[in-house]
Amino acid sequence: MGTIYRIHPTIGIARVGNHATASFVGPESPGSPGVEMGADGTETPLTAYKAAGRIKRQAARFRVFEYEETADGAVELRGEVGPDAEVDWTVDLVNRKAALDRTVGPARPRNTGVADRRTLVIRNPQPVGICGPSQPAVRLRGRFLGTQVHIGELRTDPRGRLLVLGGHGTSASVPPGVPLTNFANNDRWYDDVADGPVTATVTSPGGSPVPVQGTAWVVVAPPDFAPGITSIVTLHDIATQAAIDRGWLTPEQRPSFTRHIRPLVERTADMRWVDDYAEWEDLQPLDLTRLADPSPAARPLRQRVAGRVRQPGLARFRLPPFLRTYLDQWVAGDFVDDHGTHLADPPLPEQLDRAALEQGSGNNFFPGIEAGQTLQDPAMYGGPYRLDAAHTALVYPGCLTEVMALPWQADFRDCDGGVWWPSQRPDLVMTDPDDIPGSEAEWENPIQLYREMVDDVQRLGFVVPRAHQGQQVHVEVERDPAFPRQ
Repeated sequence: MGTIYRIHPTIGIARVGNHATASFVGPESPGSPGVEMGADGTETPLTAYKAAGRIKRQAARFRVFEYEETADGAVELRGEVGPDAEVDWTVDLVNRKAALDRTVGPARPRNTGVADRRTLVIRNPQPVGICGPSQPAVRLRGRFLGTQVHIGELRTDPRGRLLVLGGHGTSASVPPGVPLTNFANNDRWYDDVADGPVTATVTSPGGSPVPVQGTAWVVVAPPDFAPGITSIVTLHDIATQAAIDRGWLTPEQRPSFTRHIRPLVERTADMRWVDDYAEWEDLQPLDLTRLADPSPAARPLRQRVAGRVRQPGLARFRLPPFLRTYLDQWVAGDFVDDHGTHLADPPLPEQLDRAALEQGSGNNFFPGIEAGQTLQDPAMYGGPYRLDAAHTALVYPGCLTEVMALPWQADFRDCDGGVWWPSQRPDLVMTDPDDIPGSEAEWENPIQLYREMVDDVQRLGFVVPRAHQGQQVHVEVERDPAFPRQ
């Protein structure tokens, strides 16, 4: 029995951006765009992803929650630690991409001719700590083949919660001018994404420091250029399947239409805003009342829509087994029709975990956007949604991003065609809400080469939701007006 502490979200996602100072806190509840923090600590919903034409960095925010462990081993949430508690945070961000020494999917051993592998690992000389409310930036820097690289910084909000920001989207070669020849593996190149553990100690007034048992992880990823569109399969789905495989979670006996089926169908239908609109028209309009009808009369509709979800036309697409089972049950009419029912929000720690991981793409790991196929391995975890660095050699600082494309922009260039990750890297976008689908345009145009994507990706636009004539549409905004399509 006693008090234990855990950090949430279990895995937070930060994103690079080339603005020198502007940033925002990433989504902390489903459907939220994130928040911007004023100088006085006030928080307002995010309304723009760029400032003065440059992309704002997305911060991952972490909080500590207090739990009570009961005599029977159960753990009950008490709440977030109060402002009178002192939280000392420590983060170890590492980029190991250039030092990769094994084959994982398309990722291959890199820089095999460099004998001193330590010169390829971008890492601060030691983990960085921060403590107290409203603390200014503490920077994390490393070196790549002798060149200094900024890979992130730590700050805190007015309550002393941790804010982790990544780099500025800088990718380059040492020496300068090394050609880019591959979408995933380019020797002598580096970028400034990274990942690593987030740990903390909590000191209550008059007490001694207590280590947090439930540590967390942070991933610094590329920008999400379609933040209003969620991947059909998310990293939350991948981590859920891993927890099911370990026996920590049990799928519900009957899926909920509102919590399980509707989001999956809507995520599939939303691909029309970032891919060829006509390819997804068979899902329009979504008649949620009929889709929530378990009767035999509605089965042909359920069957048709479920078939589209199972085979959406994306490369290397795979639904986790628990989602396939839920879809089968839905088609058979064996589900809970709770459409229109108000459902209670889950506890805040669960919301934070879900909102963070639902930002990430959980399909088409070739190699991936935020993190790769290693997250599919149940052995990576020490509990639901929480990586286990203490008991497995699979988890170490930099382990999630090291198998990602180097540099990430090269993968962005090759992932056109709408079959990979259109939810993060759009293929086709709408440019005029009054002309849908007539205003469809290629998102990356006029970029054609890897090097052009390195130089110009942050000039491209964001796809965001907009209310238009009583409907919600998703249109491109904030594209550099001096970067016209050809």
